[in-house]
Amino acid sequence: MPKRIVSLTLSKETVQDIDKKSKALGMTRSEFVELMLNKGFHFSKEEENAITKISEMQNEMKGQLKKRK
Repeated sequence: MPKRIVSLTLSKETVQDIDKKSKALGMTRSEFVELMLNKGFHFSKEEENAITKISEMQNEMKGQLKKRK
């Protein structure tokens, strides 16, 4: 899967913690952060459905606003 560059602003302490843990695991910062996000960032099925509905409503509204021009 292709990767994208993403910029984040984190506290000095958080970056130090990421560096310490990723180094101990022999990983880059990016590998470590991606692993942690994939491992610990989960929504329930109901939450996923709500997020999908919200996204669809936003896209529908954007389409309606574009038609107004």
